Amino acid sequence: MNAGRDSEALDAFLAEIQRIATEPVPGAELDAAKRSIVASFAVTLEQLAQRVSYLSIRRSYGLSSDYWDRYPERIMAITAEDAQRAAAKYFDPARLQLIAVGDASKLEPLLALKAPVTLEKR
Repeated sequence: MNAGRDSEALDAFLAEIQRIATEPVPGAELDAAKRSIVASFAVTLEQLAQRVSYLSIRRSYGLSSDYWDRYPERIMAITAEDAQRAAAKYFDPARLQLIAVGDASKLEPLLALKAPVTLEKR
């Protein structure tokens, strides 16, 4: 482990977490994510088990009969503001818990600079 490089990586990770919680997602990034979700959804429709699962979910949650038909258009309609609103509602960096696996003698000093550390040995 390189302490300087690892510290920089941890700082960059934590800065990214903070950015997600406070800044709107860039348009190109949001568009790419939406296209990926819609494309993945389309592929799942080729699997009978997944279609049955979608039917079960629709019935279990009382969703409209056209819920899955309209799913791609609803995903594509998500705006940067919608994503930011959801991030602000559900993503609280102050409650973040990191789980690190590795040599505790190397990880603990690095992580202890950022927050309290609890060690669990297996």
